[in-house]
Amino acid sequence: MRPTNHRRAGLWLVAVLVLAAGSARGEFDPEAWRFVRAVEVPEGTAAGHVRLPLDPHVWDRAAGPDLRDLRVVRGEADEVGYALYAPEEPQPGREKRAARVLNVAKRGGEASQLVLDLGPEPAVTNRVRIETPADNFRCAVTVEGSDDREAWKTVRDDAAVFAFTGEVTKRFTEVSFRDARFRYLRVVVAAPAGGEPIDLAGATVWQEVEPAPLQVPLLVERPVEARTEVALERRTRYTLDLGARHLPVARVTFETADENFQRPVQVEVSDDKKAWRPAGGGVLFRYRTERYCREQMTATFDEAFGRYVRVTVRNGDDPPLAVSAIVVHGRPRYVCFPLEAGRRHRLAYGNLDARAAQYEYAGVFRHIDRSAAVEGRLGRVEMNPRFIATREGRPVHPWIVRNQWVLYVVLGLAAAGLVLVAVRALRRPAPEEPAAGG
Repeated sequence: MRPTNHRRAGLWLVAVLVLAAGSARGEFDPEAWRFVRAVEVPEGTAAGHVRLPLDPHVWDRAAGPDLRDLRVVRGEADEVGYALYAPEEPQPGREKRAARVLNVAKRGGEASQLVLDLGPEPAVTNRVRIETPADNFRCAVTVEGSDDREAWKTVRDDAAVFAFTGEVTKRFTEVSFRDARFRYLRVVVAAPAGGEPIDLAGATVWQEVEPAPLQVPLLVERPVEARTEVALERRTRYTLDLGARHLPVARVTFETADENFQRPVQVEVSDDKKAWRPAGGGVLFRYRTERYCREQMTATFDEAFGRYVRVTVRNGDDPPLAVSAIVVHGRPRYVCFPLEAGRRHRLAYGNLDARAAQYEYAGVFRHIDRSAAVEGRLGRVEMNPRFIATREGRPVHPWIVRNQWVLYVVLGLAAAGLVLVAVRALRRPAPEEPAAGG
């Protein structure tokens, strides 16, 4: 016997419900994540917010440097919204001061100088930036203050400005000094060694106000597990193994007893020691002379990610530096999430096919008192006993990842179409059964 219209409508409705249930299913599947680690907080911690630092194992086994596969789980499989927090360097406040350049002059072949007039009621200043068209120089700088242009008081006498061009280009013409309130500032720029005084075009002066300190460290040290050194033509190349993939790095510092040198450096990163990506560079220098005593032994660059850091030092025709250590620093990452007292919380990671989750908590996190967050820590590394490799699934086509709204629109239209068919079937009268014996 053929099914009636009512039975057919019922089948269509069941199909709609199954389709809707499948599309509404949450993404977190306990069997698709390789690692699940306990989140430990101090005993007796009440409900609030947790700040959980990530260790090298998380970076190494996560799906990538974007940490898109991180999930916070409450209980057995309840997914909890979180925010990924990377400390940002607090920017100091800057109050620019109006200043008029009175005169620019040269003291024979020894120095250039300029005088700035900040007016009869000068404000506090502690920074000056020198403007010059010169390139490839290093000059000692002295800053003096006065209220009458007769009696001058030294504000700082051990500063320096420099500019380098070539493979690595660096320019530093800013001088800091202690807070001062003088009507006149005189900036004296000594001639570079073996050269004539540089031309000065002017200067800008301001007060810099230190920002409030961070609640967490801006940078953490990345321990170097192994270091190799290779001598190349007029260069030395150091390769550092940090022991885990995807680690964020932003600074390298050299330790050496050598003095009176200046060396450009270039930094690269890699996860496999085959494909190297440029990260940045800088100039290392240390001077210990009668006129000038200053050093810069750190190269800072935009954040890069990798297990290996390769630093190339250009020696020119000078002997290589006797480097005793190279220290690497990078910004830490914290997973922050709301804690429910008395419940078990875990961090899951290690799903190469997971997409980046989007939670409303990320917006809430911007407005909470972060200083009140409880510092948590990760428990021991454990393989997820429920993990099934095949549950990770085949990689989703990138276009689908970028355009998931299309999938939801198609599912919605299909569901609406099925509902419409079911309703029309319900409204259609059932065919009459033929009379018996007809």
